[in-house]
Amino acid sequence: MPFPPFAHPALADAPTDSAWSHFATTAFPGPSRDATTLAILPVHGFADHGLGLPLDIEEVIGASILRDAITHSADRVTARVLPPLRFGLTPYGPALGAPDPETLHALIREIALGVKTAGYSKLVFWSTSPWNAEIIDAASRDTRIELGLQTFVIELAGIGLNLHPASGDRTAAQSLGAALLGVAPAEVSNDQPVAPQDRRFRPGAWHSSPIVKFDPSIDPVAIRTTAVTSLANLLGEVDARAPLGSSEHGQFAPVEFAHMSLPPAVPWPQGVRSRYLPALTPADLQAISDKAAALVVIPVGAIEQHGPHLPVGVDAIIGAGAVAGLVQRLPVDAPIWIGPSVTYGKSNEHIDYPGTVSISARSLRRLLRVLVHDLHGHGFRQFAFLNTHGGNSAVLVYTLRELQTEFGVRAGMLRVASSPELSAQESTWGFHAGEWETSIMLTLTPDLVDMDKAICHYPAHLGDAGQLRPESAPAIYSWMTRDIASAGVMGDATAASPEKGQRWFAQAMDQLAAQVMGLTTPSQ
Repeated sequence: MPFPPFAHPALADAPTDSAWSHFATTAFPGPSRDATTLAILPVHGFADHGLGLPLDIEEVIGASILRDAITHSADRVTARVLPPLRFGLTPYGPALGAPDPETLHALIREIALGVKTAGYSKLVFWSTSPWNAEIIDAASRDTRIELGLQTFVIELAGIGLNLHPASGDRTAAQSLGAALLGVAPAEVSNDQPVAPQDRRFRPGAWHSSPIVKFDPSIDPVAIRTTAVTSLANLLGEVDARAPLGSSEHGQFAPVEFAHMSLPPAVPWPQGVRSRYLPALTPADLQAISDKAAALVVIPVGAIEQHGPHLPVGVDAIIGAGAVAGLVQRLPVDAPIWIGPSVTYGKSNEHIDYPGTVSISARSLRRLLRVLVHDLHGHGFRQFAFLNTHGGNSAVLVYTLRELQTEFGVRAGMLRVASSPELSAQESTWGFHAGEWETSIMLTLTPDLVDMDKAICHYPAHLGDAGQLRPESAPAIYSWMTRDIASAGVMGDATAASPEKGQRWFAQAMDQLAAQVMGLTTPSQ
């Protein structure tokens, strides 16, 4: 089954020329520093805001507004939009990947370090959750002090779409979210106490969110136009702010946009979305039958350099493509669901290449734990982490052992299979940005591949004397990429072709689907 080319919004719903994941490491400024481009980190949570809409409604709304604000500001603001951080705090259920504050703070700082290494001086946090306001404020200030980045925070609440239970803006957010998804909000009831008696004394002590009654008279196009205009102007003010150490502010003039259309805004293609747990309403999530027998597939990728010819989003793009390819091959009634994706991985071996954004082994472990913890709380008992970055593997293996012991679940790791057509040299030592990955990328996102810059380099050869190697040998040595591959390529990228990519990816997806279907019946 051939797979069509795509530039996946799951990595960042941003214009192609603004998406961080679409650029090769050589396109980032690095040590030269760039105070004119805004690095933007969207931070979304999965939560029930009482709207009768899916749990990922924050991202649906926030990504759509950000995309249009950047598009309509392209003549005055240059932006690089990072893949969203989809893990946020929440004081009530149902949660899907709600980390503790320390973990979220660490993730924000680790991503900010990648922004600094990439060479950018201004970092904007675009936050959609009312429950993240305080921690992002603290993390932004710490990032300014500890990393020397010029940081800014813009919240959804600041443009008239506050999702806090006490806010009257949720009706507007509900109208816009429903229009973007092309659905009517589900009618739900809530008999639980929703707010504390002494909420001035106990901020955030909510048991659940009050239900919003849908108002069909509200014009979502007008709401969207106002929100995009507001965000575009706020980004313009940030852009005009003088860099640190300077008092020379740039020129800023507010703009007003005309009435806008409502293009759909969904983080995954519709076929995947039907199995994507965050795309369900709380009621739909609760209604899934026999969750203990179902399998939840959780993509785990990375944002890291892949040489001069491939974008830094390779691992996450392949993971997103694999999810879409897998879903294409599943029977309609297969008890298989897609969980929240972990886009950033442990990539510190590549950290000195601009564009790489690495999280620590500690943060990766904590994210995996919180995902299984939350999904376990919903009744799921079987998990498969679809890993597309080798640097994650060790952390995944020891965390999987821990999860099985602590939660009593069945959990393992899936991979996208390589091809037996590769030469022995390539299959052994072509493990990063080589023939296989480049061919797959020529299938998934050909516009992001520059074959004129493809090279061949191996960190070792089959005939080398001795047994000491960087990988898979009786004795190995720990390495950073520059130790073994100065250009960041380990393999023969020059041998790649779209024809190979189509064939190899289809074969890999057939194998993956067969493996996943086999896992839905536990061995006795």
